Amino acid sequence: MRALRLISVLGLGVGLMLTACGDDDDSAAGTTGDDAQTVSVKATDALKFDPDHLTATAGVLHIVTENTGATTHTFVIEDQDFKLTNDDSGDIDLAAGDYVFYCDVPGHRDAGMEGTLTVSP
Repeated sequence: MRALRLISVLGLGVGLMLTACGDDDDSAAGTTGDDAQTVSVKATDALKFDPDHLTATAGVLHIVTENTGATTHTFVIEDQDFKLTNDDSGDIDLAAGDYVFYCDVPGHRDAGMEGTLTVSP
């Protein structure tokens, strides 16, 4: 199971790198087979998200999180019913606007573990 997850993450990473080539934006976005955009973010033990600013267009987003450290981290979108833990992924349908995402592990958000997801029309 762990090997399958690693292969899936590596495959997604290669696809995202190919999609992001030539783009100066600090977020990685692509398209999955079911027309959902894919947005990837890393959670680090430095209590930061990398990148801490994500961009996408309105509609269904497939969000993939990678925990690069040993500490548990979450990815929560404020005022939305959406939460991922550690190495996880999920879909959410978002309208245009700015959304704050953060780690809800006690003390992490207070230490600065949050970012912004800008969704354009």
